[in-house]
Amino acid sequence: MAQANTGTCELCGKQAPKPRMARHIAHCAPAHDASGPPTLLVLLRVEAAEDPRYWLDIETKSATTLQQLDALLRRVWVECCGHMSAFRIGQREVAMRSQMGAVLERRGQKFTYDYDFGSTTTLRGQVVGGRQGSLGRRALRLLARNDPLQWTCHACTQPATIVCPFCVDSGPSLFCVRHAQEHQCAEEGAYLPVVNSPRMGVCAYARVNRCTRETQPQPPGCGA
Repeated sequence: MAQANTGTCELCGKQAPKPRMARHIAHCAPAHDASGPPTLLVLLRVEAAEDPRYWLDIETKSATTLQQLDALLRRVWVECCGHMSAFRIGQREVAMRSQMGAVLERRGQKFTYDYDFGSTTTLRGQVVGGRQGSLGRRALRLLARNDPLQWTCHACTQPATIVCPFCVDSGPSLFCVRHAQEHQCAEEGAYLPVVNSPRMGVCAYARVNRCTRETQPQPPGCGA
């Protein structure tokens, strides 16, 4: 059964459907600006290439570098083992030291982002707006993100809390605690938590699960 794709504003906590979040933050972001002289800000929407139910709204200064955006994407969504990453506009790779205003200068411009060139997680981004405002000393800020997707155990109707990284691309991989113990890969001891990230189940990714707000332990090693 399809689930509503809602998100939560990181500034005020308001929930809204994905299509309406841009309208909300157009009013909310200026209300949460820092003191100081205004500068050109760029509004981005970033989505998982394979599942756009995962999405982020991000606001950056025009002078912010892609390396700083890379750091935010790693912190929020993809970092597991220090893999390499790259931004591309079309087929052209763009240097990490490039400033946002120089390479993403117009509304509607699109880019892609790849993290890990082995078990790759690909994101797609687009410039959705711009304005004059102040972020203070911050180079960028997360404005909103999708609410955690609800997954059901493959063996019953209970919520899934565990993902098997060995089966994520080849068969049933999402389980409740009980059925994870009965799964064929249980003895491998490499289960990962269900988390609010398009990198769920890949490599050693294990971040804060915003369904429960409990921090899951990071598995040792990388496996990639």
